[in-house]
Amino acid sequence: MKYLLTFFLLISIATNSQDFAEVDAKVTKYPRYSKVEDLANKIDKDFSKKEEKARAAFFWLAKNIRYNLKEFYNPRQRSIRFSYFSEEEKKQKLQAAKDNLVAAMFKTKQGVCEEYAQSFKKICDLLGLESEVIKGYVRNIPNEIGKPANATNHAWNAVKLNGKWIILDATWAAGYEYNGKWIRKFNDYFYNIPKNKIFKTHFPDDSLWVLRFGRMSLSEFYNQPIYGHNFLNSDIELLSPKNGIIKVERVENIVLKFKNLALSSSIIYNFRGYKYAQKAVLKIENGITILSIPKPKKNSELYLYLNNEVALQFKTR
Repeated sequence: MKYLLTFFLLISIATNSQDFAEVDAKVTKYPRYSKVEDLANKIDKDFSKKEEKARAAFFWLAKNIRYNLKEFYNPRQRSIRFSYFSEEEKKQKLQAAKDNLVAAMFKTKQGVCEEYAQSFKKICDLLGLESEVIKGYVRNIPNEIGKPANATNHAWNAVKLNGKWIILDATWAAGYEYNGKWIRKFNDYFYNIPKNKIFKTHFPDDSLWVLRFGRMSLSEFYNQPIYGHNFLNSDIELLSPKNGIIKVERVENIVLKFKNLALSSSIIYNFRGYKYAQKAVLKIENGITILSIPKPKKNSELYLYLNNEVALQFKTR
């Protein structure tokens, strides 16, 4: 499993309310463990609450494991072959393969999404926390809009706390690629992703996980605009268009409507290939902020920036 995330950073109002400052501060002082068991033992010793243990595992992975760009651009063959005589033996050998993956990541301190997800699951197993690895789909660039992938391209986690499942993604929380280099930058949005926004960035392959958080098809997921994660982490809501492909034939202006977007916000836009960004025209009608983009470019990509960071991406036809 491989996936590369180019993060779009955006100054915004955070919506995750739970404060893990004390947990994060303590885990920041942890050494860079070379064995998953040592990390799990330390977490178990330092924290008593399940919520704290899950956060500690997530935070350590995001802060200490570097995304393996070399593996992303030149993936190895990851198929596993073995024989077995019973379902129990099959489970044991599959778990052994996953454990080897985790052990290698702890030794090298680098991996791709599969290693992050399997490592979080392993730590949870050692701590007695109920968790799962979720495989599914994510999108990152406008060219992917309207083009459902033929196979899953990402892996993340769910952990059950206080009888409820929360979704987290240690890979996306760890940092981002910039000009071919991996930049470490922790992003708290991807711990306990808001349930009503999960399908804007992540879509599970397993229908059970889809039904737990809403109703959407894979084609509907791919037809959405590309959302910047910190745009989602604000209270701003895109009301229209909800489709990521905007038809601009016979249209003098592209019109976007927002809720909770102030007129004082710094909004600029650009089309693919244009050298300079343009300032958008904003107005408010009945509490709704309306953004107009004149003379849209056909068969291109539209990038909308809020406070100089990419917030939304569309395709135009």
